Amino acid sequence: MIVSLLAEAGAVPYTAGWSPSVAIIMILFNIFGVFLAAKTVQNPGVGTPLALPGIAEKFSVAQLLAGTAFGHILGTGVILGLATTGVL
Repeated sequence: MIVSLLAEAGAVPYTAGWSPSVAIIMILFNIFGVFLAAKTVQNPGVGTPLALPGIAEKFSVAQLLAGTAFGHILGTGVILGLATTGVL
């Protein structure tokens, strides 16, 4: 089993190192994920509210975490896709 894992480790495609372009892509997709969470959650504001009363009145900590988690998933996919195609 260890031998097969080592064989698979040699077949991993190129992944981009951390750079400002990777950071910008991740930040943009996190903002998109939070925006999407704000617009699509069925019961907004359920749970612990954020400490931003004027800006995010009906936005909870759970929504923020869900939005950033989804943004990380999308950002990681885009970064890996762009790195594989050679754009990054």
